[in-house]
Amino acid sequence: METKAEKAARHRMDALAFVEQKHREAHYQQRKQDEWHRRYGQQKAAELNQLSGTEFEVFLAGLFGSHGYQVELTPTTGDYGADLLLFKSGQRIAVQAKCYTGSVGVSAVQEALAGMAYYQCHAAWVVTTGNFTTNAVELAYKSNVQLVGSTELGKLIKQLENQG
Repeated sequence: METKAEKAARHRMDALAFVEQKHREAHYQQRKQDEWHRRYGQQKAAELNQLSGTEFEVFLAGLFGSHGYQVELTPTTGDYGADLLLFKSGQRIAVQAKCYTGSVGVSAVQEALAGMAYYQCHAAWVVTTGNFTTNAVELAYKSNVQLVGSTELGKLIKQLENQG
């Protein structure tokens, strides 16, 4: 017959095994979901790459507008590094848009920073249908610029599809 202490110890071990199993299952599900978002983002990015740069900016204006941002498109030329200005909850965000199939480099991050300064924004983002070079990621990290690549772009599009 089990003592009270042995029973409590067995209960703790069973509970720990249960939690570990649930953690493994949740981790597996998250990895599966992340992989789906990556593939979905790449598929949507391939569709978006058919757009011109200006058409992509208009698409982003609609996308961010649907996510609750007030959006202002900057002039097509002489935009000082920001293609869009987003406004939400008292925050101004300068967005540099890059409709690329390849890697976006450090110059896009520099342009976003210039747009942030020029338009007196609180934050800067670079949004692309592609991905980012290592140097772009490093500069963005050091200068607090948010990078939105094809996977994140796909997530934003999917959120809207799920709402509709």
